[in-house]
Amino acid sequence: RNFIKNTALVAAGAALLPKGSLFASPKKIERLGVQLYSVRDAMSKDPKGSLQKIADMGYQHVEHANYINRKFYGYDPKDFKKLLADMNLLMPSGHTGMTPGDWDDSKKDFTDKWKYTVEDAATVGQRYVISPWLDNNVIKDMDKLKKAMEQFNKSGELCKQHGMQFG
Repeated sequence: RNFIKNTALVAAGAALLPKGSLFASPKKIERLGVQLYSVRDAMSKDPKGSLQKIADMGYQHVEHANYINRKFYGYDPKDFKKLLADMNLLMPSGHTGMTPGDWDDSKKDFTDKWKYTVEDAATVGQRYVISPWLDNNVIKDMDKLKKAMEQFNKSGELCKQHGMQFG
């Protein structure tokens, strides 16, 4: 009896819902991007050609996984932004590993290396700076982990100054 009564109540309630709200159809994906790490071998050999192939396939967004010595795949930030723009590509995010060595305890501030990382990310048009991993010795030690989380919070503040978010 309870089953029948509850089923009737659910059916009556469902009938009052606006049409289409009971079974939502999946939304069309508006933006689809490529994490360039997935094509890292091609990017290391021919960044421009690889990006062109990605653009030709219809992608509009990429996420970098190569920032070394203030360069994205060998290009300085302004040149890389232009390269992307010429192919109608955007790079809203990127992976750049932040380590404990990017914080200078004596200055209670980030090293120039990390400041440049955030500055260059803003220059190229990123909205998100992502540090994709933590070293195993950090995640196995509670004190090191807490220190890393403080550093992440401070990186969030630094990114915010440049109009971005940190993750």
